[in-house]
Amino acid sequence: MTADQVLSWVCLIAAVASVGVYFWLIATRVRMIRLMTNMALFLTGLALFQGPNLLIRTEGELSIRLAVLSLILAVGVQIIAAFRTRPSWSGVDRRSLPSE
Repeated sequence: MTADQVLSWVCLIAAVASVGVYFWLIATRVRMIRLMTNMALFLTGLALFQGPNLLIRTEGELSIRLAVLSLILAVGVQIIAAFRTRPSWSGVDRRSLPSE
């Protein structure tokens, strides 16, 4: 396998994972805000589905490889951020509290 083929497979795996995680988060954490905050994960996943096609058409040009790699890294960071636990909102706007 060449590097472009490996990168294409990793690209497709990341794309499926990102779209799957997006829909799983919406199904398990039903709130309208989840649609918007995780939209970047969904859209990045959709962009990654085009990665193998771009790699084939450009014959693995370095700039395309770097762009695909950065999209894959972005998906990883976004999945980690999506599963990060956040404290529940206590009803107090923390931005309006006086700093100590």
